[in-house]
Amino acid sequence: MATKDLTYGQATIRRILKKLEQPQELENLYARAILAQAVANAASKPTPQARMAAANLRVEGANIFPSAGGPAAEVAIGSEFGSAVYRQFQQPPNPRGYWLYPAASATSTLAAGDRALEDVLQKAVKGH
Repeated sequence: MATKDLTYGQATIRRILKKLEQPQELENLYARAILAQAVANAASKPTPQARMAAANLRVEGANIFPSAGGPAAEVAIGSEFGSAVYRQFQQPPNPRGYWLYPAASATSTLAAGDRALEDVLQKAVKGH
């Protein structure tokens, strides 16, 4: 019986390690959590560009991109970091960002990341 338990434990550990060596699923889930928090953050900003820019973002793999390039991407950048030149964007400029970058370290995002990791580990333990 102990040998069977040990064999099962070793197989489970191998599955967990395999999941963690290929973290694409976990990275995608975390990027989605960041984007969800960024949309919520942008909704509370005084400039309408923040809401528009956040609605224009999409997750691809582990990355967050504007859905369109050109002016839409430029508006997203101006909205995220502010501008000392263009008054329609939040002032003063903020290299740490106003709504997208802060979303990565928000409590709700970190909690979603923890849940995603727990889900990935549970699937590995169950053999999925």
